[in-house]
Amino acid sequence: MPDRISRVVLAIVSILFLLGSREARAQELFVANGNNSVTVYTRTSNGNVAPLRILSGAATGLNGIADLTVDTGNNELFVLNQFGLSITVYPLTANGNVAPLRTISGAATGMNNPVSLTLDAVNNEIVVANGGNNSVTVYARAANGNVAPLRTLSGAATGLSVPLGVAVDTVNNELIVTNGVGSSITVYTRTANGNVAPIRTLSGASTGLNTPQGVVVDTVNNELAVVNVSGSSVTVYARTANGNVAPLRTLSGPTTGLATPVGLALDNVNDELAVASSGNASVRVFARTANGNVAPLRTLTGASTGLVSPVRVAITTGGVLPPPTSTPTPTGPPAATPTTGSSPSPTPTPGAGQVTVPTLDSRGLIALSLILAAMGIFVIRRMSS
Repeated sequence: MPDRISRVVLAIVSILFLLGSREARAQELFVANGNNSVTVYTRTSNGNVAPLRILSGAATGLNGIADLTVDTGNNELFVLNQFGLSITVYPLTANGNVAPLRTISGAATGMNNPVSLTLDAVNNEIVVANGGNNSVTVYARAANGNVAPLRTLSGAATGLSVPLGVAVDTVNNELIVTNGVGSSITVYTRTANGNVAPIRTLSGASTGLNTPQGVVVDTVNNELAVVNVSGSSVTVYARTANGNVAPLRTLSGPTTGLATPVGLALDNVNDELAVASSGNASVRVFARTANGNVAPLRTLTGASTGLVSPVRVAITTGGVLPPPTSTPTPTGPPAATPTTGSSPSPTPTPGAGQVTVPTLDSRGLIALSLILAAMGIFVIRRMSS
């Protein structure tokens, strides 16, 4: 009988350990570095701490990393290679010198100096901003090899001018692009294809845009957050801002520690904003609503971190997002009407675009342990009868 009890207890402990480990893995910070490596840390890492994992080496196919994004639904990591003109895909937990699961590359892809990518998990698509030919190309999420894009946004009417950042709003079916030349943000219907005019354009002296690059759309709070490379700042706008309008908030100044920021990631679960500060090899995390010359909540920096000119960041939280807020009245002048292109597809259920990993908190683990313990007692009684 004691042996039977021991076996049951050991099984329960093992299950709880595995669940706890899964939760820990879901709380991670991914960083793309200028030395062709991806370093991964616990989400709350602070100071001079070593990464949990490092993806690097000849077998990885990494070549001039420009951006990265995580797909928690399919447990994959997507990396955009500027010099390699490719997208390489790995298991989310890839570590060391490992070959990609898939590689999108070749003349048919239309990639030309690709500098930013984002995942549309709702519509199973990958979107890439190409600075070399002023285009945005869209591929199937599972695409592999020398494949043509599903759609290509390009042409004079688009207003694209060295696009440096891209984001997809699956709640409102919109595509957001930052443009380095002219310092603007252009917004299109998500399925825009060809030489299509934007439905909104944010630009002008009042905006504070200064070579904008990384951009995130916050559908929970109806905001857009952008990093400005030349201004070493983060500017935040109403999601529907249009024209020459001032930001709602501006994060800048010596106390922030921002130096040539290139990428940022939004964490709606913990209400935080992580910024890759390339100029001083650091990742700085701020409260989402931080404004002005404020210090970060946490700073990841130092030789042990392995950070080298970090350009982009991504976060997995393992939490549950709050629902999107209602759409506010557009800010600025009336939006332009698209001249051509595809009609927007039906709007998904609010929150559908937010990809999270379901996990258990401490209360859930306690409840599960009690359930498993009860099951164990039942099994023991049946075995002894």
